[in-house]
Amino acid sequence: MQLRLLKKVAAEFLGTAFLLAAIVGSGIMAQRLSGGNLGVALLANSLATGGMLLCIS
Repeated sequence: MQLRLLKKVAAEFLGTAFLLAAIVGSGIMAQRLSGGNLGVALLANSLATGGMLLCIS
């Protein structure tokens, strides 16, 4: 029972870490590639975050 809980906690931690890295990374990428256009930055950030959510699910 204890090992099962540990596996669930580890999986949740890894999923959260990957999602956090994707969100922060897409925000940095969007700022650098958008050329100051806020709309393009938000679109790039949301697409990257959505793609990561699909991969994790």
